[in-house]
Amino acid sequence: MDTQDKIVLIVEKDTGIANMIRAILGIVNVPVVHTQLGNDALKAIQTHNAGLIISEKELPDMTGYELLSFARKNAATNQVPFIMLIDEQDKSYEKLDATLQADRYITKPFTARKVLDVVKEFIVYKGL
Repeated sequence: MDTQDKIVLIVEKDTGIANMIRAILGIVNVPVVHTQLGNDALKAIQTHNAGLIISEKELPDMTGYELLSFARKNAATNQVPFIMLIDEQDKSYEKLDATLQADRYITKPFTARKVLDVVKEFIVYKGL
């Protein structure tokens, strides 16, 4: 698949937050696939050409770090940028082993500008 076939995978249990991110990504005209569960995200990773993954840290069926670990071990997604959505007070990622570090962290609550700036960084500079 060429770069025009790449999608952004949003893994977020809260549909309101997912829809807000989808609307923000509509500004830069990027196709989006949304799942609420980590297991559905694993299936989406295998069926779509993900160019960027945005996942919340706490999913109903796994953690965002478990999803990140799978993505890093999967040949199709091991180089795909991974953005983790975390609570504002959560600094636990600072103590993680480098292999489990996401490429970027966005704290909740977030602004549309913050999400757009981070996503544009990957779209413009990383070629999504």
